[in-house]
Amino acid sequence: MSSVDVRNRLLEAAGPVFSEKGFEKATVREICQKADVNVASVNYYFGDKEQLYLEVICLAKEMGVSRAPLPEWTPGTSPEQKLRDWVITLVRRMLGTGELSWSNHLIMREVLRPTKACGHLIQELFRPFVNIADGILLEMLGDEIPPYRRMQCIFSIAAQCQFYRVSGGMVSLMLGPEEQAAHYDPEHLIEHILQFSLAAVKNLKQEFNEPVMESSSTLHKI
Repeated sequence: MSSVDVRNRLLEAAGPVFSEKGFEKATVREICQKADVNVASVNYYFGDKEQLYLEVICLAKEMGVSRAPLPEWTPGTSPEQKLRDWVITLVRRMLGTGELSWSNHLIMREVLRPTKACGHLIQELFRPFVNIADGILLEMLGDEIPPYRRMQCIFSIAAQCQFYRVSGGMVSLMLGPEEQAAHYDPEHLIEHILQFSLAAVKNLKQEFNEPVMESSSTLHKI
């Protein structure tokens, strides 16, 4: 068996184990047993369990991005369309299509219970994705809206998507399978989240424009 084969077998075996048990409870022995390799292989190929975990996180990130990539926008694409594409991408990455993969579950585990590897996800996955949304909102709102308000909007939009990922079981119990299937599939959720978010962005822009309009009206009367 080649070195590449052993590394790949370890990564493929480690992903589901880390996803199910987390970094602390997963053991090198179990991973090696599932990969059908010598227990010393992790240290030989990765250095230690922590480095193996980081490489599994990198693999999970790549799987998520390839599963739901952002489209390439042509010049003239409206910011509303860009926001729609951003929401679609986030929902599909969080909810997946069909049965959730271990990579999806592992990244969500890392979000809810961060380890040192979360820093890598922030720099390589989350921050670039958030920066794209910030650019979209800047187009929609203009630079008179403070950056922290745009970031609050981004977090609020993302939180809507995350709710259905984290609380899917509770939603199922509250609604029942028929209603959930009819109105809460990814396509319906995308439309709801987008409409809700566009209304909030419009309201925020009005909030910052109204004082200017009132001042102009007062000066006109004088």
